[in-house]
Amino acid sequence: MTIRPAGLSARRVLSVLTAVAAVTLAATAPASAAPAIAPASAASLAWPAGTASLVSPARAASLVSPASMTLCRSWQSMKVTGTDGQRYVIRNKPSVNHDDQGMCLSDPSRHAGFIITRSPGTAASPKVRAYPYIANGCFEGACAAGGEGPMPRAGSLGNYTVSWATVTPPESGVWNVSLDLWLGPRRGVGTSEIMIWLKYSKPSWWAKRYPSVEIDGAKWYLVPHTTAPGRHYISFRRASPVESATLLLAPFMAEAERLGDLSPSALLWCAQAGFEIWSGGRGLQITRFSITRLTPDRKPPHHRPPHHKPPHRGSVPAPQPCRKLSQPAA
Repeated sequence: MTIRPAGLSARRVLSVLTAVAAVTLAATAPASAAPAIAPASAASLAWPAGTASLVSPARAASLVSPASMTLCRSWQSMKVTGTDGQRYVIRNKPSVNHDDQGMCLSDPSRHAGFIITRSPGTAASPKVRAYPYIANGCFEGACAAGGEGPMPRAGSLGNYTVSWATVTPPESGVWNVSLDLWLGPRRGVGTSEIMIWLKYSKPSWWAKRYPSVEIDGAKWYLVPHTTAPGRHYISFRRASPVESATLLLAPFMAEAERLGDLSPSALLWCAQAGFEIWSGGRGLQITRFSITRLTPDRKPPHHRPPHHKPPHRGSVPAPQPCRKLSQPAA
C-alpha cells in the first residue's frame, strides 16, 4: 500500500520523488558522468506547509562532501591550479631533523598559494623544523596535477621566470622566504640544490663573511654549505630583503656553474617556493606563485660576478639518489 502526505495527489508525490532521486544520483555519480535526469531546483523539492518531508533539499546537497583544504599531516599534499592555468602542488613538508611538532597549512580557495595556520614549533631550534612549499613537477612522491612536466637544462634557462609573493607577519619567528631549485642528471636525483633567499627574519650574519654578486640590479650574498659527497649546495641571499620577486633563473644558474656547483647539462626537475622555518611561522603566507617560459628573444638580466669566490669544494663525484640535504645554519 502506498502512503503519501495528506493533501497531495499521486502525480505530485511522483514528481517530487523523481526530483529527489535525480539530485541523489547527481550527488553520488562521478564528476565526469552526466546525470540521467536533470536535477530540479531546491524550490521544486519543497513540500507544502504542514506536510511530511521525505528528503530535504539541504540533506540532498550534503551528500556531496567538499575536499579538505587543510593539510595537517606531515608530507600531506594538495594539487592546485594557478591563475595562469599552470598546475602546482602544495605540501606540508617536515625537515629531515624530525623536529616538526604539528604544522598545518590552509588554502581555502584552492589557488596557487597557502597560509600556515599552525606552527611546526615555537621554541628556539638550531635546525630547520619544516619547509612548507608550493611547486611544479614532482618531489619525493608528491606531483603537481598533470604529472612531472618538462625538465629544462640548467644551461637553457634564459627565458624561464619564477614569480611569487608572500606575507610575513612581524614577530612571527625565525624563518626565510626562499626558492629551492633541484637539479641533476635525471628526475629525482638532486646532485645540485640551489636556494634563493628573498628575506630572513633575523640579522644577516653572513654579510661580512661571504662574497656577493649583482644579479638583475640586486646584491646577493653567496653562502655555501657542507653537503654529502656528490652533492652541491649554494644559496643566494638578497642583501635588501623583499617579500616578492620575479626572477629569471639563468643568471643564478650561470653563477652556480662558475662556482663548480652545477653542470650546464643538469636538468631542473623541481622548483619550490616556501619557508624554511626554525621556529614560529604561524601566519606566513604565499599569495601567488607561477613559473613561466617567456618569449625566446628576451635576454637574461645583467649579471656581475664577484671580485673573489669561495674556496673550491672539489670535483663532482657520481650522482646519488635524491634526499633532502642537511639544512644550512640560520
